[in-house]
Amino acid sequence: MSYAYLASTPGLQYNYSLYAIPVGWVVAMVPLWWAAPIANKASRGTFDNANPKDSWANIDSKPIPQQLKGRIKRAIAAENNTHTNLPLFAAALVAANAAHVDSSSLHFHASIWVVSRIAYTLAYIFIEDRKKSFIRSTLFGVGIYSCFALIIKAAKKYSAVPW
Repeated sequence: MSYAYLASTPGLQYNYSLYAIPVGWVVAMVPLWWAAPIANKASRGTFDNANPKDSWANIDSKPIPQQLKGRIKRAIAAENNTHTNLPLFAAALVAANAAHVDSSSLHFHASIWVVSRIAYTLAYIFIEDRKKSFIRSTLFGVGIYSCFALIIKAAKKYSAVPW
């Protein structure tokens, strides 16, 4: 099934792209929602919701297996990174919507960003080998590319507007 076919599916001719922003926020939160209970299961009291940043800052002193500790740390880093990346995505999506970029482009690039962030998060958490870490960086780049593509499409639309 091609993307063109999917984009022509009834209902997708409407613009649903802005829903990708709250979806992106949920994608950003999932690593935290995974890490906190896993950390507490491994060592009771590791994550304290009253002092979450201190919890993660003190994780090295907790009796958690090293591999799991690394995954927890990377999950929190992935969560922080996606929250850092989310404003760029939201700005690109809003700019493209304001410029009336076609809905198939909006859906395509929003989907690419969301999927790349999910894959990025999984790669960040579970890839422990330096030689394979380029996969995470590539997925990060794919997400940035989709943001820049939206911004460039918006800029092209705006360049045609007589100011």
